[in-house]
Amino acid sequence: VDELQGRLGRLTAEYEKADKDKREAVNTAERGQLKLELAQRLINALGSEEVRWVEGVGRLQHEREPLVGDALVAAAFISYCGPFNKAFRDHLLYASYIPYLQVAVAGNPIPMRELGEGVSIVSIIASEAEVAGWNAEGLPRDLVSIENGAIVTSSKRWPLIIDPQLQGVAWIKSRQSSRVHVQRLGQPKLLAGLRTAIAGGTSILIENMGERVDAILLPILRRAILKKGGRALIAIGDDEIDYSSDFELFLHTKLSNPHYPPELQAELTLVNFTVTPPGLEDQLLSLVIRKERPDLAARKAAVIHQGNEFKIRIKQLEDDILVKLSTAEGDITEDRTLIEGLESAKQQSLDATARLEEGRDITKSINLTAERYREVAKRGATVFFLMNSLHRIHTYYIYSLN
Repeated sequence: VDELQGRLGRLTAEYEKADKDKREAVNTAERGQLKLELAQRLINALGSEEVRWVEGVGRLQHEREPLVGDALVAAAFISYCGPFNKAFRDHLLYASYIPYLQVAVAGNPIPMRELGEGVSIVSIIASEAEVAGWNAEGLPRDLVSIENGAIVTSSKRWPLIIDPQLQGVAWIKSRQSSRVHVQRLGQPKLLAGLRTAIAGGTSILIENMGERVDAILLPILRRAILKKGGRALIAIGDDEIDYSSDFELFLHTKLSNPHYPPELQAELTLVNFTVTPPGLEDQLLSLVIRKERPDLAARKAAVIHQGNEFKIRIKQLEDDILVKLSTAEGDITEDRTLIEGLESAKQQSLDATARLEEGRDITKSINLTAERYREVAKRGATVFFLMNSLHRIHTYYIYSLN
């Protein structure tokens, strides 16, 4: 009996060990199968991303060589082209800056991309998603306004906006709606508002400036920042206050052809938002369509708004995918939450891309119909600019765009 009991014990132990090995093998197989399924889902989720990444790498490699030349052209445009109209901006770019920069280093050409089909000065400075964001904030869609938006958002100097028709100011107010304080020179609360904004990191918009600037603003315009004990300070009057790096200053004049002294122009970036004939024509065309075909206008506005949102959303989703992958820890093929998040982001990106293409087709169809009213808009723009020229006869004849 003892011998049988001993054999039974040994057999029981062997059975339990074998059963444990079996359970471990089954668990390993199940984990492997789950890992295989998650890996397949990860491949499916990122499969189409491979095409975009390969194209992106190729594009970046193509853009790397002319990067220095592109940066020089963009810097020249932002620094010097803001005060001028479209024709003179193009003349400066194509007849002056680019030819000079191409041979600026001892006569040797500086690699740079050729501006033309698919490449513009705006595309060098800003992305398509950024431009869509500006349009969604109320920036007019004509090329000059978009160039102005690129200058205002890229310049390190404070912008002085030449804007008789108040279109640029309307965009600034919309863009900075939650943090901008509107002031005017001569107002008693100007200094107090400046102190609060500079210390708190909010924005100040000084409207309707003339050709003279109060001397008390000069330290701010020059960004004469002092460093004391690790603090950034700036002098306003007799006081030194903390300077926040988030502070922004926007200056505006309604004068169509102001004359500022060179030392002031050197401290600021002048940006000419004066409406142009093509820009006004496009805006009037929208008004005519809104009047004659409100159904078409509403549909176009909805498609444009949706398209802008989709461009921004696609960029955010694509960036989100990269962030999730770069911050993942451990074996990503076992991270179900990560893979499900990537699948969701990718599906939203594909849906947004499809809707964006559909919106482009609809926009083309709407634009073909809208072009029938082009002559009406052209006549309206001509009448405005004729009226706008009457002030040369007498200052009594001054009309605003409104």
